[in-house]
Amino acid sequence: MDWQTIRNTFMRAIGGDPPGAALEDTLIQAYTDHPEAVERSFEKITLAHAAGKIHSPWGALKAEVAKAVDAARNPTHDTGKTRSTALARAENWVRTTGIHYDRESEVAEELYGARGSLRQHPETKSRILELWNELRPLGVLLEQEADERGHRYQAQRAALKDALAAPKTIAKLKSA
Repeated sequence: MDWQTIRNTFMRAIGGDPPGAALEDTLIQAYTDHPEAVERSFEKITLAHAAGKIHSPWGALKAEVAKAVDAARNPTHDTGKTRSTALARAENWVRTTGIHYDRESEVAEELYGARGSLRQHPETKSRILELWNELRPLGVLLEQEADERGHRYQAQRAALKDALAAPKTIAKLKSA
């Protein structure tokens, strides 16, 4: 949902005017950084206003958003689902792409480096590198087979070129 939609929905629900420019800028910044928390705050204040518990919805929203985006007041934890999903994706990556990496350090950098999908889960590193070490011989074999196919292709192209050139050479000899 975009900011304009959420703001206009809230304004219709409270039957009021838009917020002041400074308050709107504050809310937009919070929405940019923490969209889910701000949307929950909008819902909470809308319900409280409809129940008659809040008479100044924009002020209440400002306070609620400040509480919702404060990390100390809104701690989160990893349920394990994100870790297991990231680990499964990384294992799949090792099986399909990582086996072609030459060094263990390259695999570690790809998955655990600054932009790696497992940078938040360093405890999985030994498992992933063990998988890579187990599957790397397959990657080497695939690379060797690809090289052999390439050499056969080049040899076939050269033979075909020679075969196509041979009738022309014979025709030149006959005409001479």
